[in-house]
Amino acid sequence: MDKVFIAGGTGMLGAATARAFAAAGTPVVVSSRKASDPIGEALTADSDLISVEQVDLLDGQSTHALFAKHQFTGMVMVVHTHQYAKTRDKNNEIYPITLNLLEGARKHGVKRVVFGGSMAVYGGLMPPLTETVAFPPEVAAAAPAEEQLMLKFEVATKRALEIMVLDYGQPFQMGLSVPPGTEKPEPHELEVVVLRAPMMFGPGYQALGSPIGVAVHVAAGRIPAFKGYLGYGGAAMDAVWAGLAAIPTNYVKDNAECIQVAMAAETLPRRIYNIDSGFSRSPRDQLAALVAAVPDCADRIGLRPDELPQAPFDLGYNGSLFQQDFGWTSKYTLQSALEEYVGWLKDHPY
Repeated sequence: MDKVFIAGGTGMLGAATARAFAAAGTPVVVSSRKASDPIGEALTADSDLISVEQVDLLDGQSTHALFAKHQFTGMVMVVHTHQYAKTRDKNNEIYPITLNLLEGARKHGVKRVVFGGSMAVYGGLMPPLTETVAFPPEVAAAAPAEEQLMLKFEVATKRALEIMVLDYGQPFQMGLSVPPGTEKPEPHELEVVVLRAPMMFGPGYQALGSPIGVAVHVAAGRIPAFKGYLGYGGAAMDAVWAGLAAIPTNYVKDNAECIQVAMAAETLPRRIYNIDSGFSRSPRDQLAALVAAVPDCADRIGLRPDELPQAPFDLGYNGSLFQQDFGWTSKYTLQSALEEYVGWLKDHPY
């Protein structure tokens, strides 16, 4: 039977992905850096098909030992340790982690790798933000530094990781440095696909920099008030919400389901996909959907939908290619996703 490794499986997206695979009947092993991990314990309690392995992914030997032990057929990469790095040294740990994972997959029989990418790679580019857009050599700033919600450094890191992963999806052969006829290219063994996702909300969200995530926590009674809460870059949350007008937001369970669909697909027609829940990009519509889902939250949020903007323009980001190739669409409306998330928060701490 197939067995899938989820690197970063106790994070927000990783945990949702583990549950999506288990629901589809596929055994998964998720990684955790901790000897005792409450999220990992909750996952194993949810399903006999989910197991947790403590492993330091920075340690190449430990990583290879894990692959040798389990003989995975697929790997999901949703390790996002760099997102919380406060120094360049800490950020740079994601690069050896990524190489250790790819080498473990390459050398131990993994056939398909699904990489959880980000629409952050489009930072500084003009619409439409489609899968075929080419990145310039330098990351361009879309706004003055003091107004940027996404720093050039973060965009560069996201692009570099994609390049590393996609490189493992093609045969290895050096060019002019190898005399013709002396070496044969290594066999092409890894199928690699990148799923670029926008902002997410849903069970397991703990960073609380996203306005819709904070608003849901207020609606569920986890946070007392919305006004006065600071979001990305230390900005007031209502200002952040207005600043994110036109940026898509996905329910984390949709992202997880897309990863499971891509792993299970018979073929991968493309190597890069945008994935999209299809919800309104308008902050006004988002707040209106939350108030419709939880009417008594309006006073605690202290913000009316008409105080937030509509989406001012279309970024040209959508999941149409993924839908076309795999037939996937979200089973949620924005309101039903928010209702489910509020219900989750009433029974869980995160």
